Amino acid sequence: MKRWLAVALLAWGPAALAQWNELSFVDPSLRWRTLETANFAVHFAEQHRAQARTVAGMAERILPGMTALLRWRPESRIHVVVLDSADFANGLASPLPFNYTMVFLSPPDEGELVQNREWLELVLTHELFHLVHLDMARAAPLGLRRVFGRLPFLFPNVLQPRWVVEGMAVHAESDPGRGYGRLGQAHFEGMMRAEAARGLRSLEEINAGGRGFPLNRDYLYGGYFFAFLQERYGREGLTAFIENYSDNIIPFRVHSNPAAATGKNMDELWAEYRNWLTARFSPKVASARQGEVIAQGWSITSPALTPEGTRWYIRGSGYTLPTLVRQAPGGKPQALRDVELDARLSASPRGSLLLAQPEICGNYNYYYDLNRVGPDGSLKRLTECGRYRLAAPLDDGRAVGVRTENGLAQVATLEGEVLYRAAAGESITGVAASGASVFVTRLRDGTWSLIRISGQNMEVLLSDSAIKHSPRLDAAGEVFFIADYGNVFNVWSLRGGRLARWTEAAHGVREMSAPHGGELLLTTIEADGDALRSYRLPDIPLEERAALGATEPSPPATMPSTDAPERAYAPWSSLLPRSWLPLIEVADGAVKLGVVTFGQDALGLHQYTVAPVIELTQQELLGDATYVYDSRHQLLVGRSMTVRETVDDEVETYTIEEGAQWVSTWRHLALNRRFYWGLGGALERERLHRSGGPTLSEQDERVLGLVAGLDTRRAQWLSEGPSQGLQVRLFAETSRGLHAFYSGDVYRVDSRLHFPLGRTVVSLRWNEGWGEPDAEPFQLGGSDSDPPTLLPILNQREFALRGYSSGEPSLTGHRVRLGTLEWRVPLKDIDRHGMVPPVGFNRLAMNLFFDVGDAWPRGAEPDYRRGFGVELMSEIRIGYLYAGDFRLGIAKGRDEGGETTAYFRLGRSF
Repeated sequence: MKRWLAVALLAWGPAALAQWNELSFVDPSLRWRTLETANFAVHFAEQHRAQARTVAGMAERILPGMTALLRWRPESRIHVVVLDSADFANGLASPLPFNYTMVFLSPPDEGELVQNREWLELVLTHELFHLVHLDMARAAPLGLRRVFGRLPFLFPNVLQPRWVVEGMAVHAESDPGRGYGRLGQAHFEGMMRAEAARGLRSLEEINAGGRGFPLNRDYLYGGYFFAFLQERYGREGLTAFIENYSDNIIPFRVHSNPAAATGKNMDELWAEYRNWLTARFSPKVASARQGEVIAQGWSITSPALTPEGTRWYIRGSGYTLPTLVRQAPGGKPQALRDVELDARLSASPRGSLLLAQPEICGNYNYYYDLNRVGPDGSLKRLTECGRYRLAAPLDDGRAVGVRTENGLAQVATLEGEVLYRAAAGESITGVAASGASVFVTRLRDGTWSLIRISGQNMEVLLSDSAIKHSPRLDAAGEVFFIADYGNVFNVWSLRGGRLARWTEAAHGVREMSAPHGGELLLTTIEADGDALRSYRLPDIPLEERAALGATEPSPPATMPSTDAPERAYAPWSSLLPRSWLPLIEVADGAVKLGVVTFGQDALGLHQYTVAPVIELTQQELLGDATYVYDSRHQLLVGRSMTVRETVDDEVETYTIEEGAQWVSTWRHLALNRRFYWGLGGALERERLHRSGGPTLSEQDERVLGLVAGLDTRRAQWLSEGPSQGLQVRLFAETSRGLHAFYSGDVYRVDSRLHFPLGRTVVSLRWNEGWGEPDAEPFQLGGSDSDPPTLLPILNQREFALRGYSSGEPSLTGHRVRLGTLEWRVPLKDIDRHGMVPPVGFNRLAMNLFFDVGDAWPRGAEPDYRRGFGVELMSEIRIGYLYAGDFRLGIAKGRDEGGETTAYFRLGRSF
């Protein structure tokens, strides 16, 4: 029990949130520094010193507003990690094991985060509200926290549905009157208008999270819920909602929480909220003019149109990697190749194509690179770690792009010529080029501009408060772009010093191509997936208005900073334990007392759990400990006691099981292939103790090993686990000269292959092992799941063969071969989570499987045993936050020793 508790506590550490596709964004090889202000400890790589000082100054300015709003102040400094290791705008926050936030410097250039507020102010406002809100506690939880420290269940506001947590932060970040935050922003409002037109989601669906649309439902429905709560019940109602939950010692008491503030339980309040949404978001466009739908899908992005009328776009199913699609005039769409999620396609006025797509750079960075696209979809890579997320081909075969480094954007050619440098706080949201002119959309100090760059000259063509992005040029050089005049994103152009509107979108235009031959490709904001539309430009604009502000706006306001002293980063102070929980076990005459604690450093490089235990009757020191460094080096140790025999409640015989495992790996990461290699050792020892008698050794296994592997697997938003790719893991282990029960060498290959079949996944596994006669033998049988770990595990000798009992002599030997075929079929995304009790179900899937394998003595021939069966797999959610994959299966063994068995397991088979 204590081991599983320790693992659960370790998973609460905020560094777990920083793991993405085996990628940690904190590079330990950089020179990390720390500066401390009154309320913050800001950690940064040396090259980001200026940005870190700005973050520190801005955080100090924002925090008092958050603490005044919530009437709560964290007791210790908040740790802030400043990162420039990703080409996307993001942040995260956690109160465990200490108040902690990560801030990525790259500003947003698309979607709901694009608004009039400077990026660092927006992200810090959002994340600092999280930290103050989640840290807040009253009455019993606070009193217990004074005793036991920062344990997860003593943070009431953590134990709420995610839409509550994120919705409050969205509400706190927003000031619609100033164009700040997501509430009132055109993209966000367009999404909710689409929801209202389709039919609003139930509370059970929003509680469940799930895979369905809208993908940002926690932010969208949550944000507007608290706008509704404040509008209908006043600031006092909002405050009472927060205060009433913050003294909650009973976890997940969400349903009755709003009664004190509103007189209604959550079901009743949600019904009132839906009526409020319906009234507020009734359609604004009576007769939308947004084109003919020519394709629909889970994801359709980056529409591009060439002068001869060829349509290009990127289509995603949610089950496999997106595909690059080409449709010749009069032809059918043709899928050419896989591309990465969030890849971006752009075309020049003459039809040449560029693809910007992400890649892992230097094992710790998620950066965009540019590729030239051939007519057949072939790619020629142009940059390496280039950081070009936005780009435009030039007519002379070159390219110009927007790259952001240290949070500062610049427009530059791939040859290194810088055409424009953005000031601190500026964002660039689009680029287009024709001839010698480059056009850019830009946010500076709350003002959006369209500018033209020609050589060393820069001219402001348009400047006002309307959000602008995605500039495109037609053959005549007219500049088209997307803007939110009237708070709905539509296509506009600048002609003769006046603004012209060309579309009338129901919910808003997301992306557009350049117009050719009077045609424009659009993607629009929809309720369920994306729509690609072919739009014929009208002969005259739908609306014209004067273009204002064709002068350079004022320079960005001076950003706050700090002159606080700095020092080299040291992990020791943040590594100290922040909590403890007593462990008590009385059973079979044994009495065990212990504690469990966990911790990590501010960068999340060092993570640990420790659970020391003492058994009082036999005076045995027991316990478990885990240490992980940089998700690559792991040490596990444990010592446990099992009572074998008692007489008159007195322990007569017992066993002490001791185990340790260490693995260190080195790796080379890319999005579509990950290599690793490493070494480690494992020890498993079991001794029988008899009261007043001798100690007998029943098990003593020790191995040293080398490991290596290749992993090309990819899992997508809708896929049933990994949906495509190969994983191969190689093990070479030895027990020679280690004075253990077993000696000799063992070699093993474990490979898994996944490939999509429509919405389903066919998965294959082949496991082959060779052991010398003195080595520990392999065993087959049972239905256990794969251990939930990223790092390889040494000394594995037992493998599942469903339909057969584990440990049978006929399935034991020094040679092993195991093959598995599974067909994994999503049946239904239930996505419902009740409130009383707080239990839910997300996906229900079926798995048909066939196992075949044998373990046999060296020199003999295998006698393969076959098993087959069916499993129902379900994602079960408990308490809004805790989700796990469960398998309920029936297996039948077809051959000697086979049986029909039913089982219930946590986790996937592999």
